[in-house]
Amino acid sequence: MESKQERMIVLMREILQDNFMEVRVRSYHISESLDEDTCRITSKIELADGSDLTVEGEGVGMIDAFFNGIKTRLAEEYPSLKSITFSQFLIKGLMEAGEKNGTDAQAEARVGILNSEGQEFLFKCTAPSVTRAGLQATAEAAAYFVNSERTFVKLHDIIEHYRRDGRMDLVEKYTDLTARVVENTSYSEVVERIRKSM
Repeated sequence: MESKQERMIVLMREILQDNFMEVRVRSYHISESLDEDTCRITSKIELADGSDLTVEGEGVGMIDAFFNGIKTRLAEEYPSLKSITFSQFLIKGLMEAGEKNGTDAQAEARVGILNSEGQEFLFKCTAPSVTRAGLQATAEAAAYFVNSERTFVKLHDIIEHYRRDGRMDLVEKYTDLTARVVENTSYSEVVERIRKSM
């Protein structure tokens, strides 16, 4: 059965089409001070259009540093990211029954993100390494909220277009879709930007 989050991704893909952000972590370098409990990360993320994004961050551990870095890197353009927080990180090895050598097993990472209302969203990724799975799950979490904000803005534009054309039936349809997207997180800064641009 498809989850609410999966249905939201389908909706975002439908509304955004070619503007739907997909990400892939390509590389990373970390520096960790065990005495100070700080980790610094620099990573390269590949976007769907083939361009690279450099992310630098600091945190208690690698995933915390990456999450902080990706939020900082994208929050100026996507202010709704300021309203989300990191809530959990879980990792497990996917060992096959009877497997003699567990070193080549896949790792599954789960990243939890809290929205502005305290609702938790879980993102999961499976990869050959713990690090890769954790970073990719975190990148996909950030992309989810970026796509959500992009969808909110696009729906606003669609509603305004149909309002000018007097198509109140379509205004109602897209207003209902906007109400679903607003459940992801707060768009108060985004709304303020839209108002200022009008």
